[in-house]
Amino acid sequence: MPDFNKGESLDRKGKKPLNIIGYDSHFRLIPSLRRKTMHLGRVATIAITTVALVGCQTAPPMGATAGCKPLGGTSNVQNAAIGAVAGVVLGAAVGGAATERGSVGARNGALIGALGGALVGSQYNSMIGMTELSDGSVRLNIPGSVMFRSGSADISPAFASTLDSVAGTIREYCGLTGTIVGHTDSTGTPEGNRKLSTDRARSVANHLMSRGVDGTRLQQFGRGQDEPVASNATDAGRAMNRRVEIFVRPPT
Repeated sequence: MPDFNKGESLDRKGKKPLNIIGYDSHFRLIPSLRRKTMHLGRVATIAITTVALVGCQTAPPMGATAGCKPLGGTSNVQNAAIGAVAGVVLGAAVGGAATERGSVGARNGALIGALGGALVGSQYNSMIGMTELSDGSVRLNIPGSVMFRSGSADISPAFASTLDSVAGTIREYCGLTGTIVGHTDSTGTPEGNRKLSTDRARSVANHLMSRGVDGTRLQQFGRGQDEPVASNATDAGRAMNRRVEIFVRPPT
């Protein structure tokens, strides 16, 4: 069981952290790897189509929550269909990003469909970025301003229902795991920013657990100001750097 108070992070078997392509084993960003992003508003069609394609279920993988749904259906035919639909829609939305996925296309399309279907009704959907990663994982990029008050690690009541939807998806599908990574801008001290980002990541993890997600399926990290995605010299850049990323990973 990870000790969230100490910022520890183990996988659900107590081994080293799960690795997601684009990030190292401790979820530090690898800047040189190209990723493509789309907003949740473009996911609705994928979500609706995927739901229709994954109606048939198989037995859950070992260690999965009882009663959970398998991600991607029961057969290679179903998986190929899901991947094809996701590829067509995502190709139009993000310049063919889905076609680069190869063998993980079907699994990734199903995961995007599940997350998109859960979040498309959120009032914040146009503000949340969704990025496909090459190993079939999906990253949600959430601006800190919609989740927290300035300098606070308490989740905004207005955003709680959106986070509940993420928890519901992780619970619903067999073997999904989540990693939460907090980031800040460069305002303040590096030590203070690292603590704030860690507290925010832990707050998100605690909220997901309070909604029924098994803590052994979650990891949390705080990166402080160390991984900016924009210049801290402008207000707009600092706003982009204040963020929480939630990586949702399908079963291997």
